[in-house]
This record gives sequence, C-alpha cells and structure tokens, in this order.
Amino acid sequence: MVIRMFEYGFKKGKENSKTDDNIRTLYFPNQKVIFFEENKNIDDVLNLKIVFPNDQNILYSVEVLKYWELTEEELIRKKMYPLIPLKLFSLRKELESAQRKNDILRINQLSIVAKDLATKLANESRNLFCDNEILGEDFHKMLLAIQNLIEYLNRNYFNDDKLEEEVITMTKSLYDPEVEKKGVEQGKKEKAIEIAKSLLDVLSVEVIAQKTGLTIEEVEKLK
Repeated sequence: MVIRMFEYGFKKGKENSKTDDNIRTLYFPNQKVIFFEENKNIDDVLNLKIVFPNDQNILYSVEVLKYWELTEEELIRKKMYPLIPLKLFSLRKELESAQRKNDILRINQLSIVAKDLATKLANESRNLFCDNEILGEDFHKMLLAIQNLIEYLNRNYFNDDKLEEEVITMTKSLYDPEVEKKGVEQGKKEKAIEIAKSLLDVLSVEVIAQKTGLTIEEVEKLK
C-alpha cells in the first residue's frame, strides 16, 4: 500500500514540479490512506525508507485514517460527508462472523441495526442538505449510496425483501419533499433579490430589506 501511495504522490509531484536555478523540484501532495474494516495490525502511519546509491536516504510517511474509529458526528465535523453512508459497511465484518457460525438470531438482530442505521444516516444527510452543507445532487447520491449498501448487505446476509423496500421508501420520502421545499425557497429568494435590485435607486436599504424579507447585509451587498 505505501508503495502505491508513493507512486501516486510521485505522479502528482511531477505534475506540480517546477524548475528554479536549474533545479527541478517535485511537490508531493499531502496524503492519507483510509482503511475501512477494523484490523488491529494496521499502524497509524505507513512508512517507506528510500535509499539512494550514495547512501542518502529519505523516510516517506503516509498518515492512516482508521474509518471504524470515526463516528458519524466526527465525519460531519471533519466535513467528510461522502464517507457517511459507508458506516453501513462497518456491519459486514460482524455479519461475516455470524454467517460462518450460522447464527440466524444475530443476523436478524443486525438486520434491525442496519435499518435503523440507514434511517439515521439518511436523516443526517438531509440535515446537511437543509443546512446548505451539501447540494441537492450530493444529497441524492448519499441516499443512493445508502440504498445500494442496504441492497448489498441484504442480498449477501439478510435475504429480507421488505428491508430494501422499506429503506427505498424511507429515502424517497426524505429526498422528494426536501428538494422541492428547498427549490421553492430558492425561487422566492431569487425573486426577492430581483425586486431589491429594482428598488436600490428608489428606497433606502432598510426599507428594501423590510419589503423583500432580505437582511440589511444582503441588500447592502447588492448595492
């Protein structure tokens, strides 16, 4: 893995290289590698020692991000929004274990956990959309990722036809109303801005703000 990271970094470094005083300089990107499934043998840092013919050596290090140690709240705080749906994938290891033991009871319990987690992740995605942290397109993609992961878990472990149907219904009920509501709100805001622009030479900033519903700061920016 660390060699692949070095090869990628070297490739990007060449793209960003510059020549100054006849010296070519490569600028490596700031890299991290993400491991999704829990593994106690994974270190916090991947290291690669590069030794040159003149015995000059460099220690190349890549920080490791252990996904299983991050909660949904931490992913949101770090703005790692695309990784939120993958929390469902963290159930796979325990499901594999239950399947090997033919532990039907535990598999059924995890089916409920998966459904509840899918609902929680979908609601968190909706909140990000409502707070303008992600676009409608991103919101849709995150909900599709949740659906696809539930489908993967269901087809490989649960075999519950109702599970997929319930999750699809849940995500659709979140996406359609929220996107429509946001679109209406955006349309009203754009109309208010157009009205405010037409009144800038006629009324004071305070009066325009009062009549359009915009803030004084927003009207001043238009002016």
